Amino acid sequence: MEETTRAELLADPSIILDDKELMESLLTATDIKLGNNVVDLRHVAMSRLTHKLGELEGTHKSVVAAAYQNLLGTKQIHQAVIELMSKNNLDQFVLSLKSDLLKILNVDCIFILVESPVGLDSDLLPTHDNPHVQSVIPGFVNTYINQGNETKASKIKLRQATSATDQLFENVSVKIASEACIELNLNDNETIGMIAFGSIDANFFEPGQGTDLLKFFACACEKMLERWIT
Repeated sequence: MEETTRAELLADPSIILDDKELMESLLTATDIKLGNNVVDLRHVAMSRLTHKLGELEGTHKSVVAAAYQNLLGTKQIHQAVIELMSKNNLDQFVLSLKSDLLKILNVDCIFILVESPVGLDSDLLPTHDNPHVQSVIPGFVNTYINQGNETKASKIKLRQATSATDQLFENVSVKIASEACIELNLNDNETIGMIAFGSIDANFFEPGQGTDLLKFFACACEKMLERWIT
């Protein structure tokens, strides 16, 4: 070894210690010199530590990625709520659902359904042309969210599209592959409604995802809709 190289390594051993591939090569060379019948416990310990370090680095990256996604989701929901708060009437509110909120929340369709016994057909599924507030018969919201499964009643559901989804979003220009449905309770539960988000991405809404931000958005919508829907 050249004296200059040797002097550099002695002055800064981290040149070798911080190089994972170089350290592994040196340890492997040591094993060869020791022979097949001798086990270098230092090498074994180093291999295990290297493996654990790799796992920790992977966990760290996953935690950072999850934290970033949470921050991004929080920012999107807050921006969407602020956008809706600026609306002065139901028409402006509905127009925002059709345009601005789709871009802010990165979804492809938003519906708000409100149960009302007045002037409705017997069909459970409403007719519609674009994302807006629609009237449905009493009981529709619970039936749609839980798909008729009363034993597992829920007020919020994230899932891939079902046959009912296809009917609800049948007049949308894109094929909805996943949805999020949140029950709305207006005027102290006197009026029941639902907000439904649709995405062309089958993995955009999945069971097991966090729902706190969606619940917050739904609560904000409830307070705003109560000004115009009684």
